[in-house]
Amino acid sequence: MRQLIMSLACLCILQVNAQTKKTVDSKIEKVTVFLQGAQTQRGAKVSLTPGKYELVFQSISPSIDAQSIQVKADGAITVLSVIHQQNFMKEQQKQEEIRELETQKEALLEKIALQRNILNVFKQEEAMLLKNQQIGGANTGLKAADLKEAADFQRNRLTEVYQKQMETDRVIKKQDAEMAKLNKQLAELNQKADISTSEIHVTVNAKETTNSQFTLTYLVRKSGWYPTYDIRVKDISSPINLQYKANVSQQSGEDWKDVKLYLSTGNPNEDGTKPVINPWFLKYYYPTASVNPLQGRVPGLSLNTPGMVSGRITDQQGNPVPGASILIKGTKTGAAADANGNFSIRTGTGNPVLEISAVGMERAEYYANSGFMNITLQPSSNALSEVVVIGYSGGSGYDDYQPGASPNYRKKKELTAINTTTSYQPTTTIYEIDDPYTVLNDGKTYTVDIDGYELKAQFEYYAAPKFEPDAFLTARIADWQELNLLPGEANLFFEGTFLGKSTLDVMNAGDTLNLSLGRDKGVVVKRTLLKEYSSRKFMGSNKTDTRQYEIVVRNNKQQPISITIDDQFPISTMKEIEIQDRKYDGAKLDDDTQKLTWQLTVDPKKENKLGFKYEVKYPRDKVLQLD
Repeated sequence: MRQLIMSLACLCILQVNAQTKKTVDSKIEKVTVFLQGAQTQRGAKVSLTPGKYELVFQSISPSIDAQSIQVKADGAITVLSVIHQQNFMKEQQKQEEIRELETQKEALLEKIALQRNILNVFKQEEAMLLKNQQIGGANTGLKAADLKEAADFQRNRLTEVYQKQMETDRVIKKQDAEMAKLNKQLAELNQKADISTSEIHVTVNAKETTNSQFTLTYLVRKSGWYPTYDIRVKDISSPINLQYKANVSQQSGEDWKDVKLYLSTGNPNEDGTKPVINPWFLKYYYPTASVNPLQGRVPGLSLNTPGMVSGRITDQQGNPVPGASILIKGTKTGAAADANGNFSIRTGTGNPVLEISAVGMERAEYYANSGFMNITLQPSSNALSEVVVIGYSGGSGYDDYQPGASPNYRKKKELTAINTTTSYQPTTTIYEIDDPYTVLNDGKTYTVDIDGYELKAQFEYYAAPKFEPDAFLTARIADWQELNLLPGEANLFFEGTFLGKSTLDVMNAGDTLNLSLGRDKGVVVKRTLLKEYSSRKFMGSNKTDTRQYEIVVRNNKQQPISITIDDQFPISTMKEIEIQDRKYDGAKLDDDTQKLTWQLTVDPKKENKLGFKYEVKYPRDKVLQLD
């Protein structure tokens, strides 16, 4: 009896300490997508009685950060441990596209097999006809009519068999070509697909019977978003319409179907440790060779120095390319060239590549060099035609601004756009997509409209006739910082015409965001050397060259325009070269750069004339390039 009692007691203890394993079905409810990575939140209802359980959450992404897993449960539940492990035995649910292609492949295989069987039947019939060419017996004669009938039958039937064989061969070749395409597409999709899954094992202790709500959150890789913009200008009497878009993609191993989607400007992959300043030891700098394009890289060129990269972008004639877009390949970091084609951009370590693009120019890629880069762009064979601006006015075109909003912008949402709610955190901005959204595990880019704005802009023209005879329309936007924009590529549209791509360089914009909207042939700027006022004089061992230029700005439009004209005086680099007798009526002179700037308003169908003059004195046995 005592042994029986002890056995029952041990059995009870084992039952109390036993751990029940239970599989839990969970659903993705919320996803916060960062610039790199995403935080997924799953929810599940679990009914438990008092006891200890091992809950297994299956079909989890294989590319999660195990250190980021968090488990919460309501009710009288104590979470004892959380373990993450891969599950290579259970495949992920195959992508819908792969399943469809495999179904097409099976049907095509059946068709090919049928055609090959038909071809085999005709070949057997051909062999039978060829083997049975002997007609009649050895001692039996054959009438001429019978011989003719037999020959006609064999000829006609063989002709028909050969035709059927050729038709069947054509069908099989066509089907084989389709099969090759299917196999190639399947190989591409299967190569990208990681068919393993993972599981999260959660050990809990339930103190009472409960129907508990479990929430799992974890960080997944192979996902992220980047911003792009559509900048539309109806005409320059109307505000700029800026559409802010997010491009979301993921291959985390999970489909995000009808989830609550959040977009965060944070990046959990960035190092959050504050920098430490070490002693700065000076040493001599030895310039390296000039960087070459990707197809002609200089061997042994060091590209591992982080910091600022600067340079100048020109065309084949040496003229600057203002507004050219500079983007670090594989990142969202970009910059834009100024009116003289100059740019600067901050790079990281490694071998960064710069993607250079401009309206009317071929896109080019260059290895980034820590020194100064001189980049020449080639004209595009598909260059866009020049922009013809047909309206200009100082009117704002604004009304119905939201209370508390900046006077320089207001929100503008299309009726069909997805609604978003913006919240501001201490270090990040989060955009909440109000409607449920779906992003599949296929690596494709899904575009989400974040917000839209109408921006009050100050439109003006810019010209540097020494380098470029055309006038460029620009837009200056103040108070843009309140929009919390990120650096990104922008598509430019003017009067419904696509102008090309640019980069929204918000990192170096300052108080005013400048946008280049292309050339306008309605404004003519001409720079002429006045030969009657230019001369060369010799005196002793020196000679003096006099140069006088006239700049004519003509407005062929129906409205007045504001325009900025830049030119320059030369700067002496030697004591024996002297720049003297400088005259520049109406211009502002920068003493450091010797740049001349005129800001003027030109009435419609009128022209303004500007002028400047200078003399250069230098040794008569030397040659200077002054034109």
